[in-house]
Amino acid sequence: MNNQKYIVLTLLGISFLVAISIRGLAIPLLAKWEYGDPLLFNTIHATSLGALIIGIGGFLLLNRHPAVVGFTNESWTELRRVFWPDKEETIRSTTVVIGVTLFIAFMLGLYDYVWAEITRLFLFSKT
Repeated sequence: MNNQKYIVLTLLGISFLVAISIRGLAIPLLAKWEYGDPLLFNTIHATSLGALIIGIGGFLLLNRHPAVVGFTNESWTELRRVFWPDKEETIRSTTVVIGVTLFIAFMLGLYDYVWAEITRLFLFSKT
């Protein structure tokens, strides 16, 4: 398995994001209960310690699950096979996407303006 370092980094990243998200959700919840975020051992907040424990536990759990490791390995293998466009093709495609998006936005704005004027003329005119 030549993707081992990428698998470890991916699982570490996932565990980190989950732990930070749970910490971010816990702080307002503790504040709502008027409990605050206590400082443990005069060095670390309780939510930070909880996030660290959840992150390490999540990493160990994900790293031991064969389906997760297999899926991550297959994903990295497929990413190596992807044909990435060169700079000119990327710029050309981006320009087309931006142009089409602006055109559609203009047409929707024009459509909205026309129907707003028609509605104002027929429904709200004082005759």
